[in-house]
Amino acid sequence: MVGVSNRLSVEKGAARFPLLPVLALMAGIFAVGSEELVVSPLLVDMATSFDTTVSVMALSVSTYGISTAVGALLFAPLGDRFSRRLSLTIGMAAFVLGTLLCAFATGPGVFFTGRALAGLATGAFVPTAYAFVGDHIAYEHRARAMGILVSSWSISLVLGVPLGSFIGQWANWRWTFALLSVLGVFVACVMLVTGSGTGPAGEEPSRPAGDTAPVSSEQWIRSAARAFLAPKVGLYVLATFLNMLGFYGMYTFLGSAMQYRFGDGSSMTGLMILLYGLGFATSFVTGRWADRLGKERVLVALLGGLVPALVAIPLVARWTPVLVIFLFLWGAMQSLVVTLLSTLLSESSQQYRGTVLAFYSLATNLAVALGAALLGPLFTEYGFSAVGWVCAGITLVAFALGGWAHLRTTVRATGVDDGPVHVLETKAVGRED
Repeated sequence: MVGVSNRLSVEKGAARFPLLPVLALMAGIFAVGSEELVVSPLLVDMATSFDTTVSVMALSVSTYGISTAVGALLFAPLGDRFSRRLSLTIGMAAFVLGTLLCAFATGPGVFFTGRALAGLATGAFVPTAYAFVGDHIAYEHRARAMGILVSSWSISLVLGVPLGSFIGQWANWRWTFALLSVLGVFVACVMLVTGSGTGPAGEEPSRPAGDTAPVSSEQWIRSAARAFLAPKVGLYVLATFLNMLGFYGMYTFLGSAMQYRFGDGSSMTGLMILLYGLGFATSFVTGRWADRLGKERVLVALLGGLVPALVAIPLVARWTPVLVIFLFLWGAMQSLVVTLLSTLLSESSQQYRGTVLAFYSLATNLAVALGAALLGPLFTEYGFSAVGWVCAGITLVAFALGGWAHLRTTVRATGVDDGPVHVLETKAVGRED
């Protein structure tokens, strides 16, 4: 009886899911994901507060994207040398400080400084959170924990941005950033007090069997070049950049366009953002259809469908029922495109999978940085319709690249269809960092 009791106790302990740390990491990714794009429906109010233009305030999106990329390169590797728990706590504390600077900013300069600091913290926090799961979550819970973290990006788009819009309309845009900072304080406190399962500062995580020691910079460059030149990797990375450029260029100014359409103080702006988010959430279902029909074939069709959709959305904005349909369809198509591109890239080279996905992340962050910066003046001078046409043209090039990649597959297969390849199942996310 004692032996049975001990065995049951061990099994019970082994089956326990680390709920609190995983929820804290989920809340952290939700916070940083919401902050990235929550400025979209708040641009008009922020521009009014600072007595500047929407295009100038839109540069805060670019600032955040560039800072995120820099933070990932400079600070995320520190988690390999020091305690990941400490790195996560410091990263979230920096995020809170940057977000508070945004909330209490007295001018655009202070606001941009806060966005830069929050972006640096995001670049450090997100990769370290993923690494924390790999290092400190038991193997039998690891996939579930990672799935929760990855889904946080979708939740931030579906719920975080619309909620930020509603708060900004009902109270003040500063309250949106203040509440995000409160969420960040909760995450930092939880990571600080939940030390179970984490190693002491300075302890290097053990490497799984088969992993190699760190490579030199010259070897890394050669490896990166081989990864980029692997079949179709370059095409899909460029398609990712162009698709994301079209998306961020359009989405950044969607909130401002809706506010101009429905008026200041209207809850309709947040509702329109929410409808896009609901469409974005559909890839949990539509991804299965793509597996059955063929990922590349569906990707090409969706990129082709996005082109007229981006042109049409500004044109149908005056007819609310039609606008609702187009926003939902845009979200549904964009979500599945993101899922398919990340999946196809992950399947393109097993040997260089990590490097390939790093290219994917770089392309996404570069698109974040350039989308608002390039299209902000266009929105100010010529309006949302001009932005739609330009983003549609950018997406058309992505469609051509996707079609070229699919054609190469068809020719190489000599008639064999590019049916489902169940190598990696991904969730629908806005980006992967």
